[in-house]
Amino acid sequence: MGPCQLQRLLRVPSQLCPPVCLDYVAFQDHASRDSSMTIYGGGLNQEKHGLLNSEGLKIVDGEGKTWIQVGSSRTYTPSEDDINSSLRLVSVAIDDMGIKMSINVFVTTPVIRLPRPYPRHMIVFCSLRKLRNPKCIATPFKEESFRVLSYNILADLYTVSGAYTHCPNWALTWEYRRRNLLNEILSYDADILCLQEVQSDHFKNFFESEFAKVGYSAIYKRKTKEVYSANEYVIDGCATFFRHDRFKIVIKYEVEYDKMALPVIEVLEPDKRNDGLFRLMKDNVALVVILEEKDNGRSQDAARSTICVANTHIHRGSDASDVRLFQVVNLIRGLEKIDSSGIPILICGDMNSLPGSDPHRFLINGEVGCFSEKFRDPLGIHKHLKLSHSMHLACAYAHLLDSNEVGQHQKGKMDYQAMEPLFTCFKPSLTGTLDYILYSKNRLKVDGLLKLLDYDSLEKRLLPSPLWSSDHVALMANFRVKRASRGVQYLSPPPDPWEQQNKQTDV
Repeated sequence: MGPCQLQRLLRVPSQLCPPVCLDYVAFQDHASRDSSMTIYGGGLNQEKHGLLNSEGLKIVDGEGKTWIQVGSSRTYTPSEDDINSSLRLVSVAIDDMGIKMSINVFVTTPVIRLPRPYPRHMIVFCSLRKLRNPKCIATPFKEESFRVLSYNILADLYTVSGAYTHCPNWALTWEYRRRNLLNEILSYDADILCLQEVQSDHFKNFFESEFAKVGYSAIYKRKTKEVYSANEYVIDGCATFFRHDRFKIVIKYEVEYDKMALPVIEVLEPDKRNDGLFRLMKDNVALVVILEEKDNGRSQDAARSTICVANTHIHRGSDASDVRLFQVVNLIRGLEKIDSSGIPILICGDMNSLPGSDPHRFLINGEVGCFSEKFRDPLGIHKHLKLSHSMHLACAYAHLLDSNEVGQHQKGKMDYQAMEPLFTCFKPSLTGTLDYILYSKNRLKVDGLLKLLDYDSLEKRLLPSPLWSSDHVALMANFRVKRASRGVQYLSPPPDPWEQQNKQTDV
């Protein structure tokens, strides 16, 4: 079989078929798969192949629909003229003797206009109002202030389970979602990006290179168990990006929660160890990095700051409250050692824990105290956990309720009792807050927050949707290192704060 030739790429006027949705990126990819595509000039049996009454660039098919030729190259990106019209790709396969062997026809659903993104502006508090643009438009970096984003972007491998039937199929395709997500994230103009559910092949083939084009360096940690998909093993993980003209890496840590489970499982009663393996050996991870500000031409007297950024995705599951507490406690045990060196801490991620849950109370209050009614621990895991810590952590969005500069409309998107957003996840199975940005309140100050969304700003649709391509929403905060913490001589962070922890039974 010889090369496949592209005969025509045609458009049918909109009145001939009702408008439905098209993932135009997927169509473009489809048209570009054969690198040998060229224009086929003629000689077809038009009656046989349904190409009758050809008049210049117009062709009427066997069903009486008129098609207009719009392209003949290897790729085609729909234009404004294509809105509400279908596209038809005709390719002819010929053998080495030039004899036509077959004709392939691919007809799309009508083209739609991409949804316009909903503007999410920054609430910039007075101390920063003159330093950063509140509309998230790219601005020069300002000394002392930096912007951190946390976002679970919904890995493609989790969209095939039938959990998102409310979303049009075209809007669930990765070819559409990846571009929509990229455009959204770049619009926020963050200095540090903490993304969860980044699929391993998508990090390698898309995100790493796309963010590199606009000045970000990247580190990545995949989960510890992979699945076989599309002829390769893939899984999601945590990806952290940072502007390489602003920061440099001091040290990076990769945390695997299943490794920390083994010492605990060993001290369980013998008849509970198999159950312990099943409950605690989960593939969740955390990616922790210590970043230092670069000089960037500042005066020698200007102090540079060092910050520790932890990016994690905690285990989900309605019957796994003990597992979530176990993972959060182990994350904090290592971060507490870094905190003791004087370095400010940021924790970003999907904790899969609602406000008021035991992991949430442990993070914010520094201890658990009495367990909540929903806490379930059939193996007594909590007996082997140190359920207190000395870090001074706060959730960034609690500042919305503390500030006199925030209007009632934004405050109405907060849960006053929990002091957290009403939701960061809005999908059929759950509506609530699972995502957080926590910080060392004794060393960092919140100077701005990304406005929260409500039901109306989601166009009254569950997530994901054509406008919002994840089932979570992004959180973002501006931080400034407090003056008393700037330029201090930090103690050297430990080579691996979690190493000794793995060898202990009382973690």
